[in-house]
Amino acid sequence: MIKERGHKCVFIPKFYYELNPIEMYWGYGKTRYRQVKKTSFDYVKKEVVKALEACSLNTIQRFYNRTFRWIDAYRQGLSIKQVAWCVKKQRRHRTISKRVMDE
Repeated sequence: MIKERGHKCVFIPKFYYELNPIEMYWGYGKTRYRQVKKTSFDYVKKEVVKALEACSLNTIQRFYNRTFRWIDAYRQGLSIKQVAWCVKKQRRHRTISKRVMDE
């Protein structure tokens, strides 16, 4: 049914939030939601939607780029600590540069 509608379903490993931009988006929404004063259940339901919609397209694209950097670094055979350092150091591209990898 997914393919018939022109979409693609990708299964990712469990518990690897860095490989899932949806988890980053959800975390962004939860952070925004926690800043809201909760007065009633109806109000809270509206605020959840507002918190999720507050995430801009540019921010979502950054989540995806960060995910691509994690995937690229894992494919290079780096350890988890090395990958975390490289992803933090390299911020502008979807892949980890040779210079950063050498460091």
